[in-house]
Amino acid sequence: MTLAQHLAALDLLRARAFPEEGYHLAELAVEDPTEEQAEAEREALALLLETRWGPPRLVSLHSLLARAGAGEDIPRPWALICASVPDIQLWRVDTHWVVLGLTRRGEDGHGLIACVTEVDPP
Repeated sequence: MTLAQHLAALDLLRARAFPEEGYHLAELAVEDPTEEQAEAEREALALLLETRWGPPRLVSLHSLLARAGAGEDIPRPWALICASVPDIQLWRVDTHWVVLGLTRRGEDGHGLIACVTEVDPP
């Protein structure tokens, strides 16, 4: 996917009505899913989003993952995100949260995820 396609995918997620769960979660295709390439695409997309919405919050999800591991009920999509993404870039846009994260899938490489949600971070 190109950066323009990533932006279009995010715009589509933002425009759709939310299902009952209150979020849309999508994996954005990365041509060469090495860590360096996935990170470069995330940073390039984040720079474009920064021109729209300002700088993102950089949030580590390690403590959220620890809370989930200790038995705390973490709402979706945050439970799903923290299970596969160590940190996120986060924007508040109108009444929604927009999330970019870099998944680590072991031997299968890395992926770029996007989430648009009305569910506040825990």
